[in-house]
Amino acid sequence: MLKKILVILIALLAVLAIIGFLLPRNVRVTRSITIDRPASLIYATVNSFQLFARWSPWQDLDPTMHQTTEGAREGVGARLDWSGNDKVGTGSQLIVASNPDRSVISNIDFGKMGTAKSSLLLIPQGPSTRITWTLDMDMGAGPVGRYFGPMMDGMIGKDFDRGLGKLKTLVEAMPNADIAGFVVSTVTMSAAPMLVVRETAPLETASISKAYADGYAQIGKFMLKNKLRQNGAPLGIDVGMTATTLTFDAGMPIEPAGVGGVDNVRVVQSYAGKALKTTHVGPYENLRNTFAVFRAYMAAHDYTAAGMPISWYVDDPESTPANTLRTEIYWPIR
Repeated sequence: MLKKILVILIALLAVLAIIGFLLPRNVRVTRSITIDRPASLIYATVNSFQLFARWSPWQDLDPTMHQTTEGAREGVGARLDWSGNDKVGTGSQLIVASNPDRSVISNIDFGKMGTAKSSLLLIPQGPSTRITWTLDMDMGAGPVGRYFGPMMDGMIGKDFDRGLGKLKTLVEAMPNADIAGFVVSTVTMSAAPMLVVRETAPLETASISKAYADGYAQIGKFMLKNKLRQNGAPLGIDVGMTATTLTFDAGMPIEPAGVGGVDNVRVVQSYAGKALKTTHVGPYENLRNTFAVFRAYMAAHDYTAAGMPISWYVDDPESTPANTLRTEIYWPIR
C-alpha cells in the first residue's frame, strides 16, 4: 500500500511538473488610465524617482521603508533602491531607456522574487494623455514559479490601478502647461551689490512697464547723484501677486560702493545660491506664459523654490526688436 501511495505521489508530482512546464514562462500585466495633462508633464514626473513615493502603489504597504536614489537625477541611469517589511521586500529599479514624452523603461530587481521589466507608454489624446503601465516578468525555467504566473494579473493589476490613480491625482494638481522643449539649467549665483526700488502695479502689461520705468528712473537719479556705475543688465524680482496687482523690485547691479540707500532706493545684495535658469525670447508681455511653464517644470521635476524668480533684462527694448528680446529668468531652489 505504501508503495502504491508513493507511486501515486510521484506520478502526481510528475503531472504537476509537466503542467508547470506547459504554463507560460513570461507573464505580462498591463493597466491604463487617461490623465488630463500634456504628455510632457507626465513624462517628466515618471522619468525619475523624485516623486515616485507620491504615486507608488506600494508606498502605503510600508510608509517607513528605506528608499535611496543614486546615479542620474532623471532619465537613463536613475536608480531607486528600497528595503522594507515583508510586504515590500528589498530590491532596486533602474531606468534603462527614455523616449521624451513617449516612454520610460526600467529594469526591476526584486531580489529573491526575481526580475522584471517595467514600461510606461504615453499616447497624447488632445489635451489629455493615455498612459499604459506594463510589467513583463520571467517566472523562471522551473515549473514552480510558473504556477504563480496566472495569478500575477490579479495580484499586481490592482496595484497598478491604484498607482495610476495616484499618478493622475498628482499630475493633475500641477499647473496645466506643456513643458516639451522647455530648456532649463542649474546654476550657482553669487551675491553682488545692487540698487532696488519696490513697485506695485495692476496686472496689465502697460501698468507694469510704467512701474518699472518709474523704478529705474529713481535708481538712475540715485546713481548719478552718487556717481555709481552700472555693473550688469537691469533686473526685476517678483515679491508677490494678488488677484489684481503685482509687487516687484526694479533692480540695477552696481559696482561695489560704500553708499546707503535713501527714500525708496535701497542698497541690497543679490541672491546667492542654487537656481534654475531659463531664457525667455520675445515680448515682455509673453513672460507670464513662460513663468507658467517654469512653474509646471519645477513641479514635475520636484524642485522646491527657495525664493521668488529673478528676471534679468538682457537686451535694451529701445534698440532690440520685441521678438528677439532676451530675458534670463533665475528661480532660486533649495
